[in-house]
Amino acid sequence: MAQSLEMDLQERAVGVYPPSFCNWRLLLAVMVITQVSVVLVGLGRGGLPGWQWLAVASLYAQWMALFCATGLCVMSGWTRRFSARGAWAGSWLIAMMLAVAFSFACWQMDAISKPGLIGDKVGMFVLKSTFAVGLVTIVFFLYLEIRARWRLELMAQAEARVQALQARIRPHFLFNSLNTIASLIPGDPDSAEAATLDLADIFRGSMRRADRLISLSDELNLARQYLDMEKRRLGSRLQIDWRVDELPPGAAVLPLTLQPLLENAVAHGVQALQEGGKIAVYGRAEGEQIVVTIGNPLAPEGSDTSGHGMAIRNIRERLSLAFGSRASLLTSQDQQQFFAVLSLPYVEHSDH
Repeated sequence: MAQSLEMDLQERAVGVYPPSFCNWRLLLAVMVITQVSVVLVGLGRGGLPGWQWLAVASLYAQWMALFCATGLCVMSGWTRRFSARGAWAGSWLIAMMLAVAFSFACWQMDAISKPGLIGDKVGMFVLKSTFAVGLVTIVFFLYLEIRARWRLELMAQAEARVQALQARIRPHFLFNSLNTIASLIPGDPDSAEAATLDLADIFRGSMRRADRLISLSDELNLARQYLDMEKRRLGSRLQIDWRVDELPPGAAVLPLTLQPLLENAVAHGVQALQEGGKIAVYGRAEGEQIVVTIGNPLAPEGSDTSGHGMAIRNIRERLSLAFGSRASLLTSQDQQQFFAVLSLPYVEHSDH
């Protein structure tokens, strides 16, 4: 499942290809569109269609649609060898050939079993059926291509925002970290070396592609290293409470989902308070969902919290594009604490 999600996220690099029609949701959409087309054809014959005609036409059209969709599913590996345009054209031609074969077979079965049910001659019946399939397929393919291009454009915009977020993170965090390392060198060179290695890992992780799924354990390690760097800088002002042992480490997540939330917790919570405060990270599995809650103290009234919402908006957009309604990022606060609750579907990472 994680591999199919990554293929969907990375498809824009090679163009918009037709779907494989092996997905049950797409098959359901095909059946709905087919039934709507049958009803429209019946209305075009003059008035409401009779129940007998509607039943026979629906049965024939639905089996035709499923036959063509199954053929497209089987041939999807072959059509993807072509360019994107070639794949769409090849899929349409395959649907046409399958429609010819299916309609001809149905006419022959009618001629043998119950002559007269199909009033048209074989050539006219096959032509009508194939023309109907071709017309509906063109409209459906146009819709799928426009929808895919719109989705990929949104994904590209989200990735561009992630790149902007990464660029925003690097300057001030880098300067603070280098100052911390410099202050550690004279008295604690071992800690300075560890901090340098953590900083390298953090920036290596922040340069990952935004559409590449990583394991939850890798994301948690990056989050720990980030907070370790901030702990060296803030000292006793920053307290951290990790409770993530119940999280499945092999779950697949988008990179840079936790670190921006933790940066918000440090910059707009702990750092804004003279006495500092505690960041609490709780994680657990709830059925088929993974829930991570980050809590931090509220900044004093009048503190500058500009930029606080940008990371949250970016993460929400990326989650929506990658997981749809199965993922969410909710925020709430009381008189003392701010909470960010991240909910993700449990998808096993391909490396695990």
